[in-house]
Amino acid sequence: MSGKGGVGKSFVATNLAYGLALQGKKVGLLDVDIHGPSIAKLTNIEGVPIPVNPETGLPTPIQVLSNLWVLTVASILGNENDALIWRGPLKMALIKQFFSDFDWEELDYLVVDCPPGTGDEPLSIIQTLGNVDGTVIVTTPQDLAVLDVKKSMNFADKMDVPILGLIVNMKFFRCPKCGEQTAIYTGEGINELVFQYQTDILAELEIDPAIALSADQGKPYIYFNNKQPSAEALMEATVKLIEKVEGSQKSAES
Repeated sequence: MSGKGGVGKSFVATNLAYGLALQGKKVGLLDVDIHGPSIAKLTNIEGVPIPVNPETGLPTPIQVLSNLWVLTVASILGNENDALIWRGPLKMALIKQFFSDFDWEELDYLVVDCPPGTGDEPLSIIQTLGNVDGTVIVTTPQDLAVLDVKKSMNFADKMDVPILGLIVNMKFFRCPKCGEQTAIYTGEGINELVFQYQTDILAELEIDPAIALSADQGKPYIYFNNKQPSAEALMEATVKLIEKVEGSQKSAES
């Protein structure tokens, strides 16, 4: 989640899903950004038809790895340029149908990519699932982004959804010639968020041209650029999330 658009939520969701799959988990990636879905592009399934389970007759998410399945409204639209001009009730009904009308594998993790804000889509996901392990908040370092991100963190608190941590995107730019790091955004709001909400920074990602290229080519960064510092940071974040989620589950069982 993030209260701010353009901070890289879909990129983070895609790469965390791939990271979980690379850790051996069975993973689903669900795109509930009804008006601006981008997961199809990021996972290179544009134009791929939704398959049907011959045994149940139900449509299924699209399999992109042996243990990773993707579902996005972009796969339902006839044209990638089509716009869904829908009000809240229709969006909420569609999100419920993503679960009731699709034949999902039994998963270890479901990663949900939400649109900016605290409206119908994240609310519908929480109400439909009933039990959410937590949310990852994505932000850039600038105070303007942090101002909106606080709203998402307050939303999570009010909905009793644990905040698993922050991923700070576009933290700095690394000079390809000398390696010097240059901060692009200014602001001290991140430290305030960590203190106020008693949460962790899961990863700090740099501005890397390979990230933009991987997104445009539908080649998930963590998978195809795994030696890059930000890819390593994303995998470390993935491991931290596994420890947080599965650790809390064990605590609840005991």
